[in-house]
Amino acid sequence: MSEQNSEERNKIDDYLNVIQIRIVEPIQKADIGRYCTATLLLLFAAIDGLGKLIHDNPKAVPSDRIRTFLDYMGDNYGKRKRELLGLRNSLVHNAINVASYMSQTEIGSDQHLKRIGSGGFIYVNTSIMYNDFVRAFKRLREEFENDEAKMSRAAQRLEWKEVDDESQHMDYGTPPPPVQFISAK
Repeated sequence: MSEQNSEERNKIDDYLNVIQIRIVEPIQKADIGRYCTATLLLLFAAIDGLGKLIHDNPKAVPSDRIRTFLDYMGDNYGKRKRELLGLRNSLVHNAINVASYMSQTEIGSDQHLKRIGSGGFIYVNTSIMYNDFVRAFKRLREEFENDEAKMSRAAQRLEWKEVDDESQHMDYGTPPPPVQFISAK
C-alpha cells in the first residue's frame, strides 16, 4: 500500500470511528436509544455525512446526500426517501415530528416505513432504522477496505484537523474529531 493510500485509509478510518463512537455506540448503549427524536437526529446526521462520502458530486447539498445514503440503505429507504427527508427536516429545523408516526418498540415493527392512518404518514420504527443503518455502515466500511478508488474518492472529501494536544486532557469538553469535511466553495 502506498503512503498516500495509507494516509487516505487512516483519514477514512478516523472519520468512520467518529461515527461509531459518537453516533452508533450511544444509540446502542445509552438511554438515547429509547428516544425516537434523538435517535433519528443522530442517524440523519450520520446519513448526511456518509452520503457526502459516497455521492457522485462532492458539492452535493444535504438533501441530495441524504437521499443517496437512503438509497444505499436499501429499497424500502429508497422508496420512502422523500418522506424520510421530510421527517429529517421537521426534526432538525423544528425539533418536532410532523411527518410520521415513530416508535422504538417491537410492537408494530412490521409496519416500518409503511403508510398508516388516513393522513398517509409513514411509520418509522427507530430501532429497525438504527439496525438497518448499522448494517449499511458496516457494508460501507467493508467497501472502503476493498475498493481503493472508492476509498480514495471519499478521503478527498475529508481533511485532517489539528487538535491541540493540551485540549485532549480537558475534563470539561469533548474535543473535535481529527477529521472534518472540506468546505464546499
